[in-house]
Amino acid sequence: MYKKAYITQLTYEVSDAEKQQAEKTILYFNHVLKLLNLASEHLNIMKTPFKGNLNIDVESIFKVRAAIRRFRDQVVDNFNDFKSLAFKCVNSMQMFSSDDQVVKLTKSFVTSVDELEIKVNKFVDLFSDLEDKDFSKNIVESIEDIQKECEDVDEIVDIRIKSYIKNNILAKNWVNTVSDKLQIEIEKKTPLMLDLLNKRQDQLNDVVKERTSM
Repeated sequence: MYKKAYITQLTYEVSDAEKQQAEKTILYFNHVLKLLNLASEHLNIMKTPFKGNLNIDVESIFKVRAAIRRFRDQVVDNFNDFKSLAFKCVNSMQMFSSDDQVVKLTKSFVTSVDELEIKVNKFVDLFSDLEDKDFSKNIVESIEDIQKECEDVDEIVDIRIKSYIKNNILAKNWVNTVSDKLQIEIEKKTPLMLDLLNKRQDQLNDVVKERTSM
C-alpha cells in the first residue's frame, strides 16, 4: 500500500511594519556599500605608487613616515566607519530572524566583515617596521588582499542579501516592475477604450433599431 503524500503550502503575509523595516534595511546596506567602496578605493592612493616601484629604498620611505602613518590612520577610520554601519545593518535584519535564510545570510555577512577586519589589522601591523626591506611589496599584497575581501562583502550584500529582501520580503522583481508599469498604462488607456466601446455599442444599437423598425 502506498501512502498519499500531501503538500501543504503555507503563505505568510508580510506586515506593513516588516515592509518598512525591509526598505530601511536596504537603505542601510546601500549606504554600507558606499562606505566600503570608498574605503577600498582610498587604498589605491598608496597601492598605485608602491606597486609601480616595489624597490623603494628604506630611506625614502622613512623620510615620508609621517604622511604614511597619517594614511594608515585614515584607512583605519574608513573601515571603522564601515564596520559601525555594518553593525546597524545586522541589527536591522533582526526583525526577520525567524527566516532561516535571513539568518544564514546574516552570518555570512558577519563572517566576511570579521575576515575584512583581520586583513585590515594585518595591514596596520606592517607599519610597525617601516625599515623592512619588503615593506613596499608587503603593503601592496596586503592592500590587494583587503580589496579582494571588500569585493566578497559587496557580493554578499548586493547579490545575495539585497536580492533576497527584495524578492522574498518586499516581493519586488522584474515581473512586479513590469506589472506595475503595465497596470499604469492600462489605467491610462481605459477611459479611451471605454469611450470607443460605448461608441461602438451606440452604433450597434442604432443598427438594431433600424432593423426592428422595418
